[in-house]
Amino acid sequence: MAEAAPVIEAVVKVCSTCGRFRHYDPADEYCVVCGFASLATECSCGRTLEYAMAEPEGGGLHCPRCGRDWRRAAIDA
Repeated sequence: MAEAAPVIEAVVKVCSTCGRFRHYDPADEYCVVCGFASLATECSCGRTLEYAMAEPEGGGLHCPRCGRDWRRAAIDA
């Protein structure tokens, strides 16, 4: 009987270049949308990013702990 493949827990990461939130494998470094190596697993204040997955694309998206607007920062960059 073949062994089952190990289950890799996906984590939410945000691209600080394009501001897109997606589920990634923990070892992923490159954004699936823009291709830049600018993925972050948490805000600079330490807040994890799970809250962002339920929010629609477009407009700002602020960290509920420190107020950082992830999407605006990507537009300004």
